[in-house]
Amino acid sequence: MPVPQAADTKAQWRRRLRERAAAEPVDPAAQLDLTDALAAFLAEFPPAHPELPPPASASLVLMYLSMPTEPALEPLAERLGRERFAVTRTPESGPLTIHPATAELERHRYGFMQPSAGAPRLPEGRVGVALVPGLAFDRRGNRLGRGAGYYDELLPRLAADCLRVGVAFERDVVEALPTEPHDVVMTHLATERGVVAVAG
Repeated sequence: MPVPQAADTKAQWRRRLRERAAAEPVDPAAQLDLTDALAAFLAEFPPAHPELPPPASASLVLMYLSMPTEPALEPLAERLGRERFAVTRTPESGPLTIHPATAELERHRYGFMQPSAGAPRLPEGRVGVALVPGLAFDRRGNRLGRGAGYYDELLPRLAADCLRVGVAFERDVVEALPTEPHDVVMTHLATERGVVAVAG
C-alpha cells in the first residue's frame, strides 16, 4: 500500500491513511499500552470539582467517542471514572458542543456514539485537558483531521492553557505533515509508547 509522502496534499494523505487504517486492524496490545500511558499522564491532574472556582473547576478531560479505526478512550474513562470526562457532540449543523461523559448516548448518522440532543452542555472553560483524535500527527504536534474542520473550530474556544493532547497509534505519527495557517498545534502527543510534550 502506498505510503503518504511529505509533498502530498492533505487530501492525498487522508485517502492513503484511511486505506491503511481499513487494512490494518487495531492492535489490542497497543491499545492497552496507550490506555496505560494516558492514565499515568492524567494522574498528574486532580479530578474536577465543579463547586469550586477555577482552576479547580476547569480540570475536566475532554475525550471523543471513537470510531473503529481510532484509539479507543472508553477504557480510559471506565478506569478513571466517567465523571472526570466530557465528550463532544457533532450536531447536524454548526460547531461541536461539549457534554458530560455520563450523558445518555445516541448513534450519529455516521455510526459513532455521541451525547443525545437533550444532554446538558458544559462551557468550554471547564476543560483542562483535551484528548484530540486525528488521522495522523507529526513530531511537531501538527494534526491531520478528517477534513470537516470541527476540531480546528473547537480548540481555539478552549482555555489558552488547556493541554491539547493528540491521541494516535505510533504508526500514525510521522515526521512532517502538510499544514495550513488555521491548523491548531498540539501541546502533547500520546501513543502506545507514552505521552510526550511537543515543541510545536
